[in-house]
Amino acid sequence: MKDYLIILTGLPRGGLQSWKTLDKFVIKELNADLALCTENDLDKDSFIYNLADYLWLFDKRDNWEEYYIENYSSNALKVFEKGKGAGLWESGIIHMALKDLILKNYLNEIKKYKYFIYSRFDQFYTGKHPVFNGENIWIPKGEDYFGINDRHAVVNSKYTENFLNICNFIDSLDPESLSNKYLNCETMFKMHLENSNLFDKVKRIERFQFTSAVKNDFTRWRVPQYNLLLNRRLKIKYPDEFIDSVKNIKSLRKKLLSFVGIDLWITYLYFHLRIKIVKQKNKLKNYQSFEPSG
Repeated sequence: MKDYLIILTGLPRGGLQSWKTLDKFVIKELNADLALCTENDLDKDSFIYNLADYLWLFDKRDNWEEYYIENYSSNALKVFEKGKGAGLWESGIIHMALKDLILKNYLNEIKKYKYFIYSRFDQFYTGKHPVFNGENIWIPKGEDYFGINDRHAVVNSKYTENFLNICNFIDSLDPESLSNKYLNCETMFKMHLENSNLFDKVKRIERFQFTSAVKNDFTRWRVPQYNLLLNRRLKIKYPDEFIDSVKNIKSLRKKLLSFVGIDLWITYLYFHLRIKIVKQKNKLKNYQSFEPSG
């Protein structure tokens, strides 16, 4: 049995180029298996479909509130409603339900592996995924928004139940005691890890990926604004992620990137984006202040 299982959840966003980096820098690098947890209309001819070892497909829902009505008390939805406008309601209500679906249906499969990587379809990897050993949870630095980044985590499988059991935690909260000022996906994730005695297991790692998008990718939260130059079909969703991932490539190699292939492309992008940020400081204030992910 392999050591790693990668679990991608949500809509199949990010496109072919992002998925090729997943294959090259994560699946092949870690000799990992891949599980896809998404709607059951996934294109069977797509690159990502044919990479998968497990297909954890579910019926499309137009109203995810119904999931909580069917499985939890009315308290859970009241908690999500407190996070309206901060992303907890808009996208978190789905993210958390998918963790619950996986916990209730695929726990035995996950426990066959030493580690699982809980991530998203729309991650573009700029370098090799690190190999880990130990009883920890590894999460990339940054994008915390007063909580902790919930887009990518490497988890020792002994913590599977506690890590995924976030809906029960939400259902146990008193909505009236919660402040809605920063009640987003990241703060809820941090609260859950603390409540599950997992927060002290978290180790932060340097970023090696950023969130990408292609034209017509559906989103419930952030709409990408920046094209990747030399490849206008792909967009950067969170500029700070991109910048950090490029910085870390440089620091790991301890020299400038080689001006060939993908390295040239990323280097050019990095400097272009830095210039654009300087020119549009006022327009980029929202990237420097609180904003949740989605």
